[in-house]
Amino acid sequence: MGSPPMSASRQGYLERLDGLKQQYDRQLRRLRWLALVRVFTFLAAASCGYMAFTRHGAFAIGCLLLLALFAWMVGRYEDWKYTLRKLRELRRLNETEIRALELEFSDLPDGGRFRDASHAFSEDLEIFGPGSFFQYMNRCGLEPGESQLAAWLTDNEPGDVPAKQEAIRELAPQAGWRQDFYATGKLSGPEIRLEPILDWLEGYRHFTPSYFRFVPYAFALLSVLILAGYFSGMVTGWVLGGIFLSGLGICGLYLGRVGRLAADVARVQSVFEPCSRLVAKIEAHEFKAGLLQELKQGLAAEGTPVSARLREFSRYLAALDNRNNLLVALFGNGFLLWDLMQSRNIENWIAENGRDVRSWFECISAMDAWCSLGNFAFNHPGYAYPRLATGQGVIRAQALAHPLLQAAGRVANDFAIDWGNFHVITGANMAGKSTFLRTLSLAMVMANCGLPVCAAEFTYSPLPLVSSMRTSDSLARSESYFFAELKRLQFLVATLEERPCFVVLDEILKGTNSTDKARGSRLFLQRLVRSGATGVIATHDLSLCEVADTEPRVANWHFDAEVRGGELYFDYRLKPGICTGMNASFLLRKMGIVDE
Repeated sequence: MGSPPMSASRQGYLERLDGLKQQYDRQLRRLRWLALVRVFTFLAAASCGYMAFTRHGAFAIGCLLLLALFAWMVGRYEDWKYTLRKLRELRRLNETEIRALELEFSDLPDGGRFRDASHAFSEDLEIFGPGSFFQYMNRCGLEPGESQLAAWLTDNEPGDVPAKQEAIRELAPQAGWRQDFYATGKLSGPEIRLEPILDWLEGYRHFTPSYFRFVPYAFALLSVLILAGYFSGMVTGWVLGGIFLSGLGICGLYLGRVGRLAADVARVQSVFEPCSRLVAKIEAHEFKAGLLQELKQGLAAEGTPVSARLREFSRYLAALDNRNNLLVALFGNGFLLWDLMQSRNIENWIAENGRDVRSWFECISAMDAWCSLGNFAFNHPGYAYPRLATGQGVIRAQALAHPLLQAAGRVANDFAIDWGNFHVITGANMAGKSTFLRTLSLAMVMANCGLPVCAAEFTYSPLPLVSSMRTSDSLARSESYFFAELKRLQFLVATLEERPCFVVLDEILKGTNSTDKARGSRLFLQRLVRSGATGVIATHDLSLCEVADTEPRVANWHFDAEVRGGELYFDYRLKPGICTGMNASFLLRKMGIVDE
């Protein structure tokens, strides 16, 4: 797996961080200069305006030109400020990556909301929660992207592994594009909850009549003509006042419904502009992997590109939100029917595109999740992409280790198992049994997602995973620990009846006495073997190893420990055979819990 691991990735992040710091400092200086020039431009425009009123009307031309320049600088200032925020986010991301390479990631989102004690394996493997695999590898910029990534890690569907690997291999080296996608998503806000937005779009009921497609524009044209007539002396103030009050009256008829629409707009307004940016990045990028091309095709639309449609909708939402400005509310509605004009624009857009937004957002979320997977692969260039097994082999692994253990101290093991075989793993306390089970199980999950695994080589048959490793009781449901164990094993058997799975068990039936536990564990193992199940079971019960005497498909393996100079020593190496040494008594005496 290489030594030292991930040095190339670390060097790349350090170089990017140095470049981003320089870009950030330059952009900050530009922004400060623009802010200063903007102030002087406004003061100059105000001076010209004053001169136009007090000296000569020709100064009005200069005033208008300076105001136009000021308006342009306001827009440019916002663009430059956005660029500065993105550079800050990119700096933060690269600092995060450098720390994560050293396994310092406790400050990252841990995905605790995705925890599910009834899931086939996620709770046993600590996929979510503090110190979890999800917390380590998640680099999604959007909350829906995190949900998609969590779904892929737990869907237990091992299909299309080569296609998934192809997509990850393509995205892995494109660190610049991935990071830009992440930062763009991150700047959209702390949380984007899509489901309420989609429900609103898909269930929206229109209130503007069809003829309002033209009425506001005709009314606005009439208002312009009357205004021109008034200033030229051709129309009296009564006519001007009449058109103004008519506009306010017409808008007043729809005040309640426009108000409800405006309240909905306030909830969703911030979503569509950043999403249009993300879609534009996907539209402009060329992909070779089939799954990524399929994703991009989901954003293809006849005529106007999806990014432009989302940007257009964002403008409509912002325009309606301007009704909160007193001048717009008064003169915009009085002369332009502003509320109704923008409401009709929004409703027309929803009618044409509302049903497609869900699939567009799903594509954005999927790309966000793909970028996380690609980032993980980029961070671990020494990991092995799994190869698909042929013949009887289910797993053939060389130098397999856990990715959340420090590379300098972790011990890697070789492992092999064939179809229909079961390995019984015994060992002393703290010798490494449970860690190995999690290592093996996590490698299966990673492989099923298309990720490279922490191994020199890994060949396997894609299989769903089911485990029973850390059952807990429930006072709320009045369930004892033993009953909870039985329910978990019942779930495991039912799952195996539906489809073949790789089974991982750790010290089952702990909630009963040793004699009953030994007999029950043996009966359960025999049932699994006779049903053709494949998997591993870790146990302290040496009597379970006797199953290998009568079942040729069961093999015994172990982790051992030895006492050297009064100290307990573990080598964490998986070896064939049965462990004969236990350490509980030694540790009790060593820690002064019991007497010699």
